[in-house]
Amino acid sequence: MNYELGIIGGLGPLASSYFYKIITEKTKANKDQDHLNIIILSDAKTPDRTSYILDNTKKSPYPYLLNDCKILEKLGCKMISIPCNTSTYFHEKLQKQINIPISNMIENTANYIKEKGYHKTAILATEGTIKSNLYQQALENNKIKYTLPNEEKVMSIIYDYVKKGKKVPKNLWEETIKNLDCDCYILGCTELSILKETFNLNEKFIDPLEIEAEKILKFFNKERA
Repeated sequence: MNYELGIIGGLGPLASSYFYKIITEKTKANKDQDHLNIIILSDAKTPDRTSYILDNTKKSPYPYLLNDCKILEKLGCKMISIPCNTSTYFHEKLQKQINIPISNMIENTANYIKEKGYHKTAILATEGTIKSNLYQQALENNKIKYTLPNEEKVMSIIYDYVKKGKKVPKNLWEETIKNLDCDCYILGCTELSILKETFNLNEKFIDPLEIEAEKILKFFNKERA
């Protein structure tokens, strides 16, 4: 089979299924055959990325990610996407071992924010992503200022609600983004991407999954719906 895109899913599962939905909806198609041939490798047993970044004595997700990338490469995929912001921590190391491109969701997002002319953004992300400095560095490279919301509230939304399949309280969300000095917000965890649809958030809430989907369709020369 002529596979095109390989997705490493399960990080978490709801986010990867949502990502597949975004790609499908963004593709201009008159029939099934107009869509990309996609393999979704849902490796839910991959150790928690944030836990490892905060404490390197914890089990590393890297061997799992590398093995999954090798499987997708062997199956003939032309590009790999990992819909998990925190996993970008391993991007450079993974890319050195893989001969097909692995999309960098964080760099893509920072470039998008620059293109849109935003000057200062709030980074809503896991503690692991924040501590790894991934978004901060990508934004600084694009001369974009940033602010950080209450970390405890963001982590609660991700781990206490979305990852457990629970509805996020609207008041918790509103308290998290209240009084942030910025002109846009990065939904810098794929669990937070789901909230764009849940709370009907406007275009100032930047969803890296949507940007990732656009980059993928451009890479494969697919028309956008």
